[in-house]
Amino acid sequence: MNEIKSQRQIIQVGNSLAITIPANIARKLAVQKGDAIDVSFRNDIQLDAQFFQSLETVIDQFEGALNQMRGDN
Repeated sequence: MNEIKSQRQIIQVGNSLAITIPANIARKLAVQKGDAIDVSFRNDIQLDAQFFQSLETVIDQFEGALNQMRGDN
């Protein structure tokens, strides 16, 4: 499948949020009003080394409790 990238702004439509599809991309995808499409979402939050160090500290601190919750007595 070919990927077409386009950054879009989220708009409000009534009580919902919506993202528009530019006309040229709609033509390339051959989609029309009422068509169903699959959509995937991505969050660009980057996790840094400090986050992973903190996570490792917490896991080490609560390793016993985590093992018990998993049933790894």
